[in-house]
Amino acid sequence: MTTDQTTLPDCWEKFQQVLDNGIDRIILFGPPGTGKTYCGLHHGNVEAGAFRLVCTEDMTNADVTGSFMLEKGDFRWVSGAALKAWNGDGTAGGRLVVDEIDKAGGDVFATLLAMLDTPESASWENPQNGRVHTPKAGFTAVMTTNVEEMQELPPALTDRFPVRIRIDQPHPDALKILSRDLRGIAVQMADAGERRISLRQFMSFDSLRKGLETERAAEIVFGHRAESIMDAIAVDGVA
Repeated sequence: MTTDQTTLPDCWEKFQQVLDNGIDRIILFGPPGTGKTYCGLHHGNVEAGAFRLVCTEDMTNADVTGSFMLEKGDFRWVSGAALKAWNGDGTAGGRLVVDEIDKAGGDVFATLLAMLDTPESASWENPQNGRVHTPKAGFTAVMTTNVEEMQELPPALTDRFPVRIRIDQPHPDALKILSRDLRGIAVQMADAGERRISLRQFMSFDSLRKGLETERAAEIVFGHRAESIMDAIAVDGVA
């Protein structure tokens, strides 16, 4: 059945509830393409700023804490995402959204663990000038991952994030980007195991069919599943 998703699914209601009640460390996990990162960056109190860190094996601590960079003939310090989130707007801490922290290399992972420790324990000393930084009050962290079992993540990491919420549906705000006839099927397919189709694929299909025949757009985006997806969209539209 086609839906506008005017009420929050349970997973997103939980996220809103923990944000509203002062939880400052949250893991959002589950299938990709459901709006985990977007909501981490935009939902709740992010007035002091929200900063994203996408973890890879090739990243360095410069991405996390910062480094000196040459600009117009002079070196100046450029803070990394975590330090920016610690400082926020200068009066209150912001939010750090960390995507796939389990993919970070050893040194970076160790630095992130330190940056994500409790406010009473977290500190970082700038090796260049000896200045010790600590997170300003109000700093929060949201981690997103496609890992399904928390046992796959290092215990030292999960211990820092006592609240973990499995996101199994696209957020209603994300669904509004889609045409109405695609919203219901997008919800159904978001957590369909090996058959799942991400919200990003439906967005691409929605965009392509504005300039191509619908069947051609479906073939390009969904491949051999195009016919079955088209049938499901048609059934959903008349249900």
